[in-house]
Amino acid sequence: MLAAGAKKGGAAGIRQFRSGEPMDEKESNRTWECLKHAIHQIHQHNASTLSFEELYRNAYNLVLHKYGELLYNGVHGVVAEHLQEVAMSCADCPDDRLLEELKRQWDDHKTTMVMIRDILMYMDRNFVSQYKKVPVYEMGLIIFRESVSGHSRVKTRLLTLMLDNIAAERRGEQVDRILLKHTVNMLVELGVQGKSVYRESFEEPFLDATRKFYQDESVRYISQNTCSDYLRRAELRLKEERGRVESYLHESTLERVQELCDKEWILAHYTALINMENSGCAWMFEQDKVQDLERMYRLFSRVPQTLKEVQKVMMDRICESGKDILNDPEKVKDPVSFIAAIQALKQKYDRFVKESFKENKYFQLAQKQAFESFLNKDTRTAQYLSLYVDDMFRKGLKGMSSDVDVEASLEQVVTVFRFLQDKDVFENFYKQHLSRRLLTGRSVSDEAEKSMISKLKSECGHQYTSKLEGMFQDMKLSEELMKQYKSSFHSTTPAPSSSSAAAASSASS
Repeated sequence: MLAAGAKKGGAAGIRQFRSGEPMDEKESNRTWECLKHAIHQIHQHNASTLSFEELYRNAYNLVLHKYGELLYNGVHGVVAEHLQEVAMSCADCPDDRLLEELKRQWDDHKTTMVMIRDILMYMDRNFVSQYKKVPVYEMGLIIFRESVSGHSRVKTRLLTLMLDNIAAERRGEQVDRILLKHTVNMLVELGVQGKSVYRESFEEPFLDATRKFYQDESVRYISQNTCSDYLRRAELRLKEERGRVESYLHESTLERVQELCDKEWILAHYTALINMENSGCAWMFEQDKVQDLERMYRLFSRVPQTLKEVQKVMMDRICESGKDILNDPEKVKDPVSFIAAIQALKQKYDRFVKESFKENKYFQLAQKQAFESFLNKDTRTAQYLSLYVDDMFRKGLKGMSSDVDVEASLEQVVTVFRFLQDKDVFENFYKQHLSRRLLTGRSVSDEAEKSMISKLKSECGHQYTSKLEGMFQDMKLSEELMKQYKSSFHSTTPAPSSSSAAAASSASS
């Protein structure tokens, strides 16, 4: 640090100048030589011998007496001369020590430029501002950028070393992340006066190298591994690149490197991955690979257009499985097995939509369209669904101990019902089966029957269920009339008299 109280005529040989006195060219040169000597001392780490107050006053007087140009150009020259020596030190440094040497020189340069800036604060506020010059500290950064980091024997080696370290880390080797972060910060800080050193000198070459690396790796990996293994590798690489940016690259790189990885790992190969034999998307659906499909969805969501192919495969698999049910001679003979198989298929893909695809609305729509497609190709579905409900109300609900289980069973029926286009056909069969159950008293639960009708009413409206509700009303009316009749019959039949009872008794004796 600069000594605030060093005496006049001390070790630095600083000559005080009274601000009220006129300053000629000779005096201005002598004053500048004192400041130049002080800057040299700062570069040599002898700042403790200097007086900040006297140095500030000398710089102030030069600017005050219109010698700001002399002071500004002089400082530029001294700093540039010093950095030429620094540049040679870095240029002569072997590769294995270059990053450390740059770190040392950069830290030292920033420290010295802060001291010089403090001495020249008045010049920065007045002369620099008035004549639109580059402020002193930034001037020092520009000179370092041009002389040291931009040196012909430093710039290329610096980039190569950084890229080699990153490549080594991608191969699983340990690298000095702290040193890399320091180097990146240096490049970012050198981006002053409208120039992006980090982007031009590092980020663009880094992205080019990253693109080539992942192009080669993704092609090699997809040719040697299953779809699931490839997806795990892609996920790992994306995570690593994010971690790399968070650890030592600049935050502006994150979006660009992730976009690049999305392109090379996902967009370039998604069709091959989806259609991969014995491990692709169709195989995952067949083998109930919920987690693998979730990983595929998570990765493909980064490139949304790729999800359309997954939806298409899901629809194809649903339709194929549905077709197998429709063509299964055993299931076609048994409406209960037929509908149970459809419900099982629905539950299977419900799990995919919920757990793998996070209830994405486009996957929900694709599932709905697929079920509607195959179910409505066979007119028996509506009849079989009504028969399934008939069997459920006659005996299927007997083993259910709670209302929750009953409601769940009814809801599964409604789920299949929603897919039907010929709902009127279902209603006709349902009326027949309901009337038979009501007339024969074979229904397990009137409450469940009413709940079912209520669900159908919610789906299709009051008019759709009006006849079904009318049946219950007719049955209720019939029961009331029967009760009234029995009650009336008992009240109009006379009770036997005591004399008649005695006569009957004697007759029997």
